[in-house]
Amino acid sequence: MKRARLVALVNPPTSQYSGNWSNPLSRSDWLRGSFYADLGRLLERGCFDMVFLADALAIPEDANGDIATTLRTGGKGAIYLDPIVGLSHIAAATTHLGLGATVSTTFQPPFSIARSLLSLDHLSGGRVAWNIVTSTTDAEAQNFGRDRIPDRVARYNYADEVVQSVIDLWEGWEPDALTLDANRRLFANPSMVHRAPRRNGREALSRGPLAMPRSPQGRPVLMQAGASPRGLEFAARWAEVVFATTSSADTMRSQRAALRARAAELGRDPDSILYLPAIQPILGSTETDARRRLETLQDSLDAHEVLVSLGRLLHASPQELIPDASAAMLVAAHRGATGSEGFERSMLETAERENLTIRDLAFRQALSQFNRQPVGTPAQVADELEHLLDTDAADGFVVMPALYLTSFDDVVNGLVPELQRRDRMRRSYEHSTLRDNLRQ
Repeated sequence: MKRARLVALVNPPTSQYSGNWSNPLSRSDWLRGSFYADLGRLLERGCFDMVFLADALAIPEDANGDIATTLRTGGKGAIYLDPIVGLSHIAAATTHLGLGATVSTTFQPPFSIARSLLSLDHLSGGRVAWNIVTSTTDAEAQNFGRDRIPDRVARYNYADEVVQSVIDLWEGWEPDALTLDANRRLFANPSMVHRAPRRNGREALSRGPLAMPRSPQGRPVLMQAGASPRGLEFAARWAEVVFATTSSADTMRSQRAALRARAAELGRDPDSILYLPAIQPILGSTETDARRRLETLQDSLDAHEVLVSLGRLLHASPQELIPDASAAMLVAAHRGATGSEGFERSMLETAERENLTIRDLAFRQALSQFNRQPVGTPAQVADELEHLLDTDAADGFVVMPALYLTSFDDVVNGLVPELQRRDRMRRSYEHSTLRDNLRQ
């Protein structure tokens, strides 16, 4: 029987629900370390495998390069703290919960990536994962002194080199290189510490070595979320945890199967990759209660504001945002606007499958960003998740809350005990490192 891995995605103030920051049931202290410490303790009580913090390197702009819509509405990306700093607060408050940091390969040199992640990994006892992104927007490039973001293929080609370089740095110290042998007055064995090797006849991006021994878990876990063909190729080569955004169970199954098949072609064990689609569970004591909660979240959204936000996302003009017009036609006309091929495909699939209007699409984007949204009692939601696990659509789930920390409270106090009762989740952590707990 397959057990679910649970990972929490955190990107305050909005989460995936655009009304999060203004909702009275949502905490507003996400600029304080106590928010992250409380979050970590809650997720660890719920036996989550990991929390990971999203990141981007610029405030999202509209087609004219204006950031006003994002800032006025508190849209996703209005605030992004450095993930390493936030995770440090969680690390200090927990002992088992995995810690996932989003770091871009396009703008950070391999030595800096390797050093910061391995530092946190040591200080947390081997609980770190690297959520690998390549960044997507010109605005991010311009914050780093470049005119434009490289195209997707170039970004992923360079990311291949960066990831290999980071791994070489992490593995520069052999496992027993740090001897601390006072009798022989030998702190570390120099013959067991190596510079990065040449690959394909080329010098390494960073020669190393790091001034740091091998990770307690061998090396930090690699995580990735690209859903374009090139992104899936990258994931098949490197990722151990793959985060997917789609509401369709059929798409989950086909993506997971394609990922595993490509990994096998590359000589990897397909079972070494965990495929985790995103969910936004809405829980209630009864199905009616859960539906009422969903309606309350929807009713809290402003109809004009969600249309404006969709226009910003798709770089569409106000004249194109005709509420009752076809959503699929709007998305198709603005392919490439978001910089995320996988997200746009999910948006288009949802619009076509459900014949959404632009108004429908705007509300769906503001509510769940087109991710799967199980609604019901803990038992009903557990039934749905079990079905996805048993039909090879998932190896676990990335939980994206509607409200901080209310939604995670509902999951930890309702859904997790139901999954544990069915032996679909651990009741306690058996290991000290993230890597070992993911294998559990």
